[in-house]
Amino acid sequence: MPDPTQPSKPDAYYQGVNRDLLEAVPATAMAVLEVGCAEGNLGALLKAREPRRRVYGAEFMPDAAARASERLDRVFRVDVEADELELPPGSLDCITYGDVLEHLRYPERVLARHRKLLGAGGRIVCSVPNVQHHSILAALARGDFQYVESGLLDATHLRFFTCSTFIKLLLDAGYAPHLDARLESRASRDSLLALAPLLERWGAEPVLATKNLDTFQFIFSGTPLAGEIARDLDAPTEPEPPLSFVVLERDESRLGANLLASPCLAPGSPHELIRVRHARTAAEGLNRGLAQARHPHVVLVREDVYLPRWWTRQLSRELSRLEEQGGYGVAGISGTQQRGGQARRVGRVVERDQLIDTPLPAQVDTLDDSLLILPRHTPLRVESTLGSHFIGAELCLQARQRGLRSVVVDALCHHNAISDDEQTPALYESGRALARKWRDQLPISTASGTITASWTTAAGAAAAFARARARGLLAERRARRSR
Repeated sequence: MPDPTQPSKPDAYYQGVNRDLLEAVPATAMAVLEVGCAEGNLGALLKAREPRRRVYGAEFMPDAAARASERLDRVFRVDVEADELELPPGSLDCITYGDVLEHLRYPERVLARHRKLLGAGGRIVCSVPNVQHHSILAALARGDFQYVESGLLDATHLRFFTCSTFIKLLLDAGYAPHLDARLESRASRDSLLALAPLLERWGAEPVLATKNLDTFQFIFSGTPLAGEIARDLDAPTEPEPPLSFVVLERDESRLGANLLASPCLAPGSPHELIRVRHARTAAEGLNRGLAQARHPHVVLVREDVYLPRWWTRQLSRELSRLEEQGGYGVAGISGTQQRGGQARRVGRVVERDQLIDTPLPAQVDTLDDSLLILPRHTPLRVESTLGSHFIGAELCLQARQRGLRSVVVDALCHHNAISDDEQTPALYESGRALARKWRDQLPISTASGTITASWTTAAGAAAAFARARARGLLAERRARRSR
């Protein structure tokens, strides 16, 4: 909501058009609402592109709203945080939020409330500034975090977003998030080279961190989550079955920013959270957590996973369906299928900044390690020789040996991995241990690549590591050259 104590904006502030946001609006959208429409210039361009299109506006400032009403089909002079819009449910194909959400106190509530205005196949498109941009980092380092008239540190901004925090916001509001574009204002190569040791010290993967430091604005789209999830968001009525969660606590700040920040695990929830500290190995810690769990289903989850507010209800429904269909050995949020000699990634999860979205549920050959679900009384146990990698693949192979299914369920969440552990010697040592134990099941397809018979030797595992490391370095060099 605009703050009347803030200085008024110059007229030019209300006259611009975000061309990237314009391009993100689907060509098929015939009924569009522009939230924060200012003088209606973007809406006017949308109508010029497609004369049959109806464009509505919502604007708080009276002078801008009056000018917008001359261009758009209807303009609502409202405070979107407090007022409802006089539009029928399901009447819109698209809602745009162009540099608006950062000006609101509770943007999640606005997004959640507007969700019901979208019809089947509808979506939102948003442009948001990135507080992780290198110019902000430099200002903080100089102790000069200075608000300005407009831009990343606009004096009227009430909320600040990075890529991951905006993904979490969309999930909590009931949308599947998709990053459409990054608008860049790049840091100098010398600056990034100087930052590299610090990024490594902080556990940040260099290529992803560089992309985020170069980005000053994100263009996101979001599709509404429907069916039972929508009902959970609007008015959950049934009691929530309790679940047990097991997490290895290794990085307190990462845990606090992700898993512990998950609204569905907030104090007062019916769920059990077992935080395993000081485990000598991942196997010891996870098996200890399995032994302590009190509830029928146990979720083994990494500390960098974020679960939206409706997630536990959705997971419980998915697990109930699996039990009605004969039960399961191990379940997860993403995995790999081997079909006709080709490995295919399956799941519904935001991995870093990319949405994986395939039809679910689906039976798979292996599951990713980020989040795994086991029945409390499972005979399966985490293999001690694997270190911290390929745990999902190992459990799936154990399940197959016992005639049990490995399944990816529909439980969308965010795996906010900020470091890259795909190029470490430890991963290839784990792969070698897996290959030696399951020789008769080779090749084994995983999200980290296909483990073949050559991995059974130290030389073969080392060669696989060297090839992957070379691919990673090549990708990093290409990214740098493209700057």
